[in-house]
Amino acid sequence: MICVGVDAGGTSTVAALSKDGAYLREARGPGANATTLGIDDAADIIITTIRHVLEGSAPGAIYAGAAGAGRARVAEELRELIRIAFRGARVTVGDDTAIALRAAIPGGDGAVLIAGTGSTAYAEHGDRSQRVGGLGCVAGDEGSAFWIGLQAVKLYGRVLDGRAARDETTDLVARALDAGDRESYIAALYDAVPDPAKIAALAPSVVAFAGKGNRAATKIVQQAAQELGDLAKSALRAVDLLDCSPHLAFAGGLLRENSLLTFLLETRLNAEVPGVAIVKGGDGPARGALRLAEQLAAT
Repeated sequence: MICVGVDAGGTSTVAALSKDGAYLREARGPGANATTLGIDDAADIIITTIRHVLEGSAPGAIYAGAAGAGRARVAEELRELIRIAFRGARVTVGDDTAIALRAAIPGGDGAVLIAGTGSTAYAEHGDRSQRVGGLGCVAGDEGSAFWIGLQAVKLYGRVLDGRAARDETTDLVARALDAGDRESYIAALYDAVPDPAKIAALAPSVVAFAGKGNRAATKIVQQAAQELGDLAKSALRAVDLLDCSPHLAFAGGLLRENSLLTFLLETRLNAEVPGVAIVKGGDGPARGALRLAEQLAAT
């Protein structure tokens, strides 16, 4: 049977294909975030990318992990459009957390902590699952790249008020916002809605500054590690995995490379989650989606 797994993110869409359990190939397309593009346009991109990877074959099962599909209505509307395009195939659509878990931990109980532009954690234990966080930059995303960048932006505001000392972290913000004084700082933040990606882009430098001993950056990174640890523990606790020596995968751009952030996070988790096994690396999310499509085909 031919199975297709799809990772439909904000910047790109990747579809992976297997036949009778053997991985064959991938195809790529543009981003397909239903929240920003709308459901119809996101579905068109996903369907087109699936057709490219199929190369004329007929799929038996499709699993799509899609940005914005954490909401049940969005997931169901995407699923219906994909099902219509590939009649006869079993189709499931979910958000990007389950495929991240199965990319790193192919089967069994476990959890994944994702820290990229945003942040979320997801855990599975038997037939139970729970997502924690992922509330977006307005209401959540604690410990994420956006959150770290925003703390640096706030710190620069204190510098401009004379309530904090200028350093390389705040100089970075001044350059990124092109804001050398208080008036231009306010204009950069409120004349137009700041792009979350622009704020998030500050995070790697803040983490690097912390690694070199910058005090302000270190304080931000310490708090980020605390927040991310809380996300992971909450997800594990929700499915009764906290005291079961769980496997916990790290995913997302902030956790891909070793840094002071990952060191502090691992130290906390090792101290507070008995027997935790932290998993790094693994396959791409599309391969995780493909594993879920193969499971769907077997049911």
